[in-house]
Amino acid sequence: MNIEKMKRAWYPLIPSKQLKDKPVHRELLGQQLVLVRLNGQAACMDDCCPHRHVPLSAGKIVSGKLQCCYHGWEFDAQGKVLTVVGGMCACEEAESVPTFPCREYDDWVWVCLVSDIPFEPYADFEAPEGFETANAVRYMEGDFIHAIENFLDPTHTRYIHAKLLRNNGRQSMQISQSHHERGFVTHYRLNQQQNGLINKLFDKGITVNDAAFTFPGLVRIDYFTPNSHEYRISAFFIPQNKGSMGLNVRVHFPKSRFPLPIKFHLFRPFLERLMVQDSAIIKSQYHHHKEHYANRPYCSTTNDLVIDHLLHLFLENMPEGIDKTGEMSL
Repeated sequence: MNIEKMKRAWYPLIPSKQLKDKPVHRELLGQQLVLVRLNGQAACMDDCCPHRHVPLSAGKIVSGKLQCCYHGWEFDAQGKVLTVVGGMCACEEAESVPTFPCREYDDWVWVCLVSDIPFEPYADFEAPEGFETANAVRYMEGDFIHAIENFLDPTHTRYIHAKLLRNNGRQSMQISQSHHERGFVTHYRLNQQQNGLINKLFDKGITVNDAAFTFPGLVRIDYFTPNSHEYRISAFFIPQNKGSMGLNVRVHFPKSRFPLPIKFHLFRPFLERLMVQDSAIIKSQYHHHKEHYANRPYCSTTNDLVIDHLLHLFLENMPEGIDKTGEMSL
């Protein structure tokens, strides 16, 4: 993948409410990070004390400073060494800890690995007007591109999510697709209502799905009936290292008298089951390919709607993706 291109993007690494009085470790594109809240402000720096290379995420916060757990060195939000316990109180010769751009927006802490990239919100990660949001954080093993493809691929649902999303019987849809510089959108108009358990419990007559991807890792799916916008699911894939990723999921519900915690509590077990099933097949596919078939090319079909768009966005010198239209049967 084009790692340098991916470094020049912002990623939501942790919900703001989870960054409290302890440092938190995260990994982004192989970079070890520590997130910390100092004097009320979120900060991000290299997760390594310059003294003996102990992870700073194993330390603690003392009087608005990040203290290393090994020898007590203390750092401010800019990574500057403020205190060397048992030595100089202001160690000008000590190496400062590298820091990374960090800001809070829409209840998340966002980080970029390159200093000159302005922050721009991702509209598809946010709740539509009149909606409220519940957040969840998960981790997956597998190939980053194929994990995103899986999220946007309807053709596997009859097999991986049998009974949950689809039962036997014909289901078809009309598709149309468009792309732009940073991503693409696929529009699905359903000819038959989906008939799995989740649909029987939560589907109020959904006839349209809009699925979109925005570089470097944001996917979202909107669900519509003829008269209303029913749900939005947004997920930001966080590339931790080769073969591992974080998945920050947001489920957006229309505001109603029904409290959000209860709505999410009812919906969450089904969402968790879908994620378990997808995680298992993505992990299996990744390890089987890597260990036994790494030199064998994949085969693709006309129903593989998004892979060429993804390869163009993530790999250098790949041709632009081709937008698809027509009818798809599952």
